[in-house]
Parts: sequence; C-alpha cells; structure tokens
Amino acid sequence: MRKLPAAILLCFVFTFSIFLYGDTLYTVDNKVYTGKLVAFKFDTVYFNVYKFGKISETKRFPLFKIHKIVFNPKKDMIESSFEIEQKYKKLRRGKRVKTIILKAGTKWMDTNIKLREKQSILFSTTGSIVIKGEQKVYQYGELNVSFHMQKQLPTQPTGAIIAKIGKEGTPFYIGANLAPFKINKAGKLFIGINDFNFDDNSGNFTVKIYY
Repeated sequence: MRKLPAAILLCFVFTFSIFLYGDTLYTVDNKVYTGKLVAFKFDTVYFNVYKFGKISETKRFPLFKIHKIVFNPKKDMIESSFEIEQKYKKLRRGKRVKTIILKAGTKWMDTNIKLREKQSILFSTTGSIVIKGEQKVYQYGELNVSFHMQKQLPTQPTGAIIAKIGKEGTPFYIGANLAPFKINKAGKLFIGINDFNFDDNSGNFTVKIYY
C-alpha cells in the first residue's frame, strides 16, 4: 500500500481538525455556519466561516439574527436575543407597555412615561433607519463606531437607540438590549437617536417600553 507523503498527510490532519474543532453558528432562519467566533461587540458577532477546510470569509451577524453558537469542544453557548426574549417574558408580565414610533430625525422624544427611583424598565426594539446618505443601521447603530463630540454619546455607535431620565439626565445606550434597566432617579423617560446630524436621516424604529 502506497503511503501518503508527510506534507500531504499533515495537511489532511490540519484540515480535518478545523472541521472537528470548528464552532457552529445557528441563525433564527435555520441557517448553519461552521467556523470560528473571532469577535463580539456592539451586539454583533464576527464569525470566520470555513469552506473546504479553510477560512472563506468573515461574516457579521447582528445578535438578534443568531439562535445559538455551539463551541467544539462544546463549551458554554452565547445567548442570543432570540433566547433572551423568552427569558425576559417573565419579567415583562404585569408591567404596563407603551409602543412608540421613534423617527430617525429625533434627537430626543418625551415618552410621557414617569418613572420612579429604582424602577425596572425593559425595551423591545425593531426596525431600521438610514444615516449618512444611504447607510442603513439597526437598533444598535453603525458597526464601525466613529467618535464625534456632538453626539449625545460620543463613543457609542451613530444611529443607535439611546435614552435618558429627565431633560438634563445622563444619556445611556439602549440599542437592541432586552435586559432590564434599573432607574437611579425619578423622572420622565426620553428616548432618541445617537447622532450629530439628523437632516440626512430617514426611517424609524418601533420601541416597546415595559415599565
């Protein structure tokens, strides 16, 4: 029986090991990708997709589009907003809910919701807007964050959903976050778009507030 050259055998073992130890990403629309999780920031997963035993491309997946990621050897799973949505249903029970259409050109909008100190609130957001000409973003804003002093939150993504308590309150990031926020002072809730130029924005988000 003819033996394979060492270099070819080594290549085969390496290729097989990639498939063997690759992570598996499942989307909410039942697509499956094998590869490697390389980064996670601003509610976006960066995933190296394998094809024929090597990296084919790096894909970006907004967290709300991911059902789960299984690591191989199997370790902990990353919870997606799909799974978190189910978890936080219990926390929403018994709370009042208000649905607001947040237009892309809105710096701050008074929700007319009065909150108590230490009250917990939750958000559920959908939709997309256009910023900077034709750049489409979702609730978490731009993927490549640009710093600008005139934004309400200069270090956070442009186009993201943000909030504050009271007209003079400190802004905080909402994005696509489904987890509860505990209010540290009483006052009216304001929501807005994190941006410095609202003239070229279009579209809107639908924001559900549980309080």
